[in-house]
Amino acid sequence: MIDIRKSLLILALSVVAMICATNAIAGEANAVGEPRFPLRVALVSPVRADDNAIQYHAGWPLTFKIIPRVDASVIVPAVPGGPASAWPELGATSFMMLRDLDGCPAAGGRVTGPDGMPICPDIDGDELWLEFTPDEDSPGVLDNSGFDTLQSAMKAVERQSSVTFQGETSTFGPRVDDVLDGLGYGANDDLPGLVLLADEGVGVVLSALDTQTTDDGTITVGWQPLVPASSRNLAGFMTSVGYELNDERLRTTVTTSLMVPRHLFERRYLEDQCFVFAPGLCDTYLRVEGRPAVPQAEANLDNYDVTIRAFVVQGTAPSTVTDCDSDGVVTANAASCMGYQLLSRERVFTIRQIGRADECNLLRDPWGSSATAGRAFVDFDGNGNLIMISCPGGSTGGGLPPRQRQ
Repeated sequence: MIDIRKSLLILALSVVAMICATNAIAGEANAVGEPRFPLRVALVSPVRADDNAIQYHAGWPLTFKIIPRVDASVIVPAVPGGPASAWPELGATSFMMLRDLDGCPAAGGRVTGPDGMPICPDIDGDELWLEFTPDEDSPGVLDNSGFDTLQSAMKAVERQSSVTFQGETSTFGPRVDDVLDGLGYGANDDLPGLVLLADEGVGVVLSALDTQTTDDGTITVGWQPLVPASSRNLAGFMTSVGYELNDERLRTTVTTSLMVPRHLFERRYLEDQCFVFAPGLCDTYLRVEGRPAVPQAEANLDNYDVTIRAFVVQGTAPSTVTDCDSDGVVTANAASCMGYQLLSRERVFTIRQIGRADECNLLRDPWGSSATAGRAFVDFDGNGNLIMISCPGGSTGGGLPPRQRQ
């Protein structure tokens, strides 16, 4: 009798386990049996993304591979006055159709015929797609490929990180000029659905810097993280998009890359070289990434973690992502909360970033960025701000690279 009861108990537990497994699988699929996320974002470089993933502040490759988890067709729209190429060529905007229930690709009206008109009606909910344009962008070089209406938006001044003090504006981050080179903030013109977020540097939106008059004089206020938190989409800085018609597993995949420029993930800071910390005494104090002012010796500017997130949404990605789910972190869930349909999970990794751009280093910056694009001089306490920049004598750099965090 005991054996029968034991057998029945084991059977019941097995059934429960099967139901749980079935529910877990169902959670990864939609109503028609498709994967919940038809794309996967794989991190190609840096290869190491663990507790000892140490990278210098600039010059390392950031590369993602976007992999379909469904059988996807590739559509190359016709060009005005002529036919389309057989498969995507350099500069040819194309579409990876992840779902097309009626067999007539529209991609939100982006798939057009030789007359420039959409070839199919756009039926809401009928399609999922990834738009991509094989292209290589260079700072300051005119780009004639990609989603042209995004290019001017990527240059918008209001999207950039800057502070204005006493009529002088200091802009942080890689230089973004007026040339329509396909580089800047927001959705990438060659890969509009990509979202790239970072929790340090210009990717974090801070409030405006302002001044306030007190009994002790005029002080600066503001320049703090927003509540709820908000992050800039840095995907517009990815410089290249390419694809493999057939990868090692016979899948058509899209790859995007960036040689990380100076100031993209570096901490921003405000500097007051004569902040009064005691009666009659002043010293250099810094406000780093919106934090309270601390003595320069206590400010960590060149050895800290940076967490980077990449994911893909349907259509055109937002220029900023706001933490509308109130979990304190800007993630893919926040984009979903904003109404964007996620096509992939987010790929999250953390590096330990060491070093920073030095105004005494006169090496040419390919982006044309100022060497001080991570700093602004501000008078915190209204007593005047002495600005002095001194450069020590040159020395040889290098040695055995650090392999573990310090």
